[in-house]
Amino acid sequence: MKKLSVLALMLLICVLAATLSACTQYDYFERPEEHDYVKGHEFDEGFGNTNNGYAKDGKEVERLISVVPSERQLDYMELEYYNFIHFGMNTFTGDEWGSGEEDPDDFDPEELNTDQWCETLKASGSKGVIITAKHHDGFCLWQTSTTKHSVASSPWKDGKGDVIADLSKSCEKYGLKMGIYLSPWDMNAESYGDTEAYNEFYMAQLTELLSGKYGPDFDGDGKGEIFCVWMDGARGEEVPADFEYHMDEWEDLIWTLQPDCVAANMGSEVRWVGNEAGIARESEWSVVSRGNAANQEFQGSEEDAERLQSVSAEAEDMGSRELLAKYQDLVWYPSETDVSIRKGWFYHWNQSPKDLEHLMQIYFTSVGGNSSLLLNVPPNKDGLIADKDVKRLTEFGNAVQATKERALEVEKIAVGYAENGAETMREKEGLKALLNTDRDGYTFESDEYILDLHLKEKASLGRIDLREDTRSSQRVELFEVWVETESGWTLIGDSTIIGNRRILLFENAPASDRVRIVIRQSRSVPVLRSIELYAA
Repeated sequence: MKKLSVLALMLLICVLAATLSACTQYDYFERPEEHDYVKGHEFDEGFGNTNNGYAKDGKEVERLISVVPSERQLDYMELEYYNFIHFGMNTFTGDEWGSGEEDPDDFDPEELNTDQWCETLKASGSKGVIITAKHHDGFCLWQTSTTKHSVASSPWKDGKGDVIADLSKSCEKYGLKMGIYLSPWDMNAESYGDTEAYNEFYMAQLTELLSGKYGPDFDGDGKGEIFCVWMDGARGEEVPADFEYHMDEWEDLIWTLQPDCVAANMGSEVRWVGNEAGIARESEWSVVSRGNAANQEFQGSEEDAERLQSVSAEAEDMGSRELLAKYQDLVWYPSETDVSIRKGWFYHWNQSPKDLEHLMQIYFTSVGGNSSLLLNVPPNKDGLIADKDVKRLTEFGNAVQATKERALEVEKIAVGYAENGAETMREKEGLKALLNTDRDGYTFESDEYILDLHLKEKASLGRIDLREDTRSSQRVELFEVWVETESGWTLIGDSTIIGNRRILLFENAPASDRVRIVIRQSRSVPVLRSIELYAA
């Protein structure tokens, strides 16, 4: 036994060392020093664009760019950052996954204050909240007629409380959109395992939640609005092999009751990024194969869920040309990066929030990497977000905003194109649309691939935000950022995709009053929505 224990300990140490090494290597904030920036002669002899050796037009390119988002998806992608609220029976039992046999008497958040939740999240920069109306244990946070395993059987407010109703009012008060997490797995439901009976049960719960009683009423029509129904991949292990979720029927019901609501995670409109560590891929594509989406794996145990927190950001390719050439059924399926501010999804007194730098890294690799950020914040047993979480979220919101405090004014913008190998720039009225964040941007002509931005004054670039007009699909595959110095053009950054938003950060970049963006590779002509520049 001692030998086995020693071997186990050695193995654990090796695993921890490897994990720490991997975490150290993955550092979004590891930016070049000034002397590391590349001074090139890239443009000394004029312009020329080979599209990196890839076709810029043709049947296959047209197939790829024909895949575009729906209006629901466009509206969803505008949110960029919003929050999960994991709150329920697990908050009081100390579990992450319950059993369905919990005693409702244990649920009694005496100081529950959803205004405090929303005020805190709003201060962090959030635009919405998704609440666990029902987790895997089946305990419901609203007054439901489908089960007795709910707040109606608890001592909280003498069984008359309704967390979802309270949150609806708070979201409206603070201008936050509201979404519903409704676990497909229900450990308490007697019908779970019977396909027809359980699907009828689940649709009854959807109907209660989406018929207008819940959600903020922003347009004043008397009907609450739900922006998202979030259904995860958890599934009971001990169910008949032929048991299945009627996902198509669920989605049809969702859109009938809430036409502007997206179906997320296991739904067909927003895909799970593939891990719960807060890491998006370097090239996060929204045009993917329907059968290649990362969320096809169902979780059957809590151990499965824990494993998902350490999946590498270098996971499988989702949308390269080479991969998509193998598939005919392509869809617009934007990714969502879900991660908790603490180690667990539910509140545990002995856990602490992630440090600020970690949260910033998560933000810039998700929101800044063509993914949305769903940051979980778990209230405690009192029904409040813990003080140290409030403090960290406020710091987080301030820190993100601080990177945008010094916006650089662009005096002139021109587009470069190749003409007999000569350097040719032209100013066009339509280019000015790139300097605001409206959806209308600029569509490049077939010979254009360079943008020059002339600044009002010299500055060291600290951050650049690029956005594509995704109504024309996701097109950019490779781009570079250059600045002009006395010794010539200097490359300060490059990346692959842009998509909904790509954020690049710079440190000690040479001061310049001219910034050049070069689209090295794209699927057909690029269609950019906006460019934002900020000083360091």
